[in-house]
Amino acid sequence: MDEMIELIYNEHVADEKLKQGTKYEKLAAIVFKTLHQKDVVIHDLKLRGDKKKTTHQIDVTVQSKGSEKSKRILIECKDISNKVGISIVRDFFGVVSQIKPDESFIVTTVGYTREARNFAEDEGIKLALLGEFDEADWEGRIKNIYLKMNLQVLNTPSIEFVLNDEKINTHTPNSCSKPKRVSTTDSYFYDKEGNRKDNYKTVLEPIILNLSKNINSNCKTIKGYYPFDDIKYINQDGNLIAIKGFKYEQSSSLVVEEYIIDGGKKIALLVFKVLDGTIDKLIFKQDLDKWTFSTEGEVIKKENIE
Repeated sequence: MDEMIELIYNEHVADEKLKQGTKYEKLAAIVFKTLHQKDVVIHDLKLRGDKKKTTHQIDVTVQSKGSEKSKRILIECKDISNKVGISIVRDFFGVVSQIKPDESFIVTTVGYTREARNFAEDEGIKLALLGEFDEADWEGRIKNIYLKMNLQVLNTPSIEFVLNDEKINTHTPNSCSKPKRVSTTDSYFYDKEGNRKDNYKTVLEPIILNLSKNINSNCKTIKGYYPFDDIKYINQDGNLIAIKGFKYEQSSSLVVEEYIIDGGKKIALLVFKVLDGTIDKLIFKQDLDKWTFSTEGEVIKKENIE
């Protein structure tokens, strides 16, 4: 067995003593579970074809569940140092011809001879490579995503209360005098008897938010006068002052934000490729860390182990 394949299995699945090639088979089972998460994936299952007497040991089986038509995939795994030859493909074809799955795969680390590839193509067996990830495997893939956003951000509004006896020009900007800052949560409106009512924030915030809907890329500032439905009172130096509305000015600023979504922070451990190009997938650390096997050989989430 490839030493790195064994180390990957020991660190991310389970550190256990298994015969040569078994850890590779179980890694392949996890890869197929990653591809078919809604299906049942089982390592080392014995199957017979319909009305057949011969029992076959299948390295990995994918079985759909909960559907009217059951779908089955058979996978043969070969962790060998040489290319898979035609004899291995021919032997597996004997299994496939008896069990008649919907799909069949051979998975290996090195590759396939020309004769093996021709025979597999003739008989509809898919050939795949599953091996250790190399940095060169990033080629042609999206590693980082650069995201640039133009955001229109509302600035703090300027508000000036209007006394009950003041004449109003609805488009007059605020005075150039420095405005007085107050806490909107600790400042209150009163009724004419001097009873405390809602604070500034409770009353003014929904009004300002509604007015701010008029701000867009063409109109970055709005200003005007908003009349209250009823007279309100504020307490200034112990005196109640009647307020009938407020002048407002609300502006926005354009903020440009750039983000880099770093795919490199996801640690790729394995690469799974089907030679016909239908699958080319990186298997990340997170993919391996979350799976284990039941006593029956089914790939299950580690969190489901009691």
